Amino acid sequence: MAVGVLLACIPFVASWSPNPKSVQVAVVDISKIPEGGSKLVESRGKPIMIYKPDHDDAEYLISLNKVANGPDYTLENIPDYFIYVALSTHLGCMVKSTEAYGFKGLIDPCHRGFWDLSGRLIPSAHSGNGLQDLAIYEGYRKHNETELWFEK
Repeated sequence: MAVGVLLACIPFVASWSPNPKSVQVAVVDISKIPEGGSKLVESRGKPIMIYKPDHDDAEYLISLNKVANGPDYTLENIPDYFIYVALSTHLGCMVKSTEAYGFKGLIDPCHRGFWDLSGRLIPSAHSGNGLQDLAIYEGYRKHNETELWFEK
């Protein structure tokens, strides 16, 4: 009888193991992102932008310090890369690059919001309400010096 109870408990105990799909990760090699380039990945159902500024972009971000929300940058404190959720902070529209319009940044095509490449809102360049800086994404792990792991 004890053996029967033990055998009946095995499937129940085995069901406690996590779903294999819940631990899948997307590995991003940030050394392969060129300076001034970006990579879009999906993590937890959200589009995540990884942006790696070059020297010209860093100077551009510094020039926007007076008109942008968020932290002020200098050449010494520009991060190696920015990681943020690529969704508008108003109603969640996907932000798009503005390079086709002749300037660097991101735009919300639905509500006319404008952000610089670091995700800081440029309040004077939009006509919408309820917009904020793009959400910094922290749901990743730094695996080593060149790889970031994002949960799928």
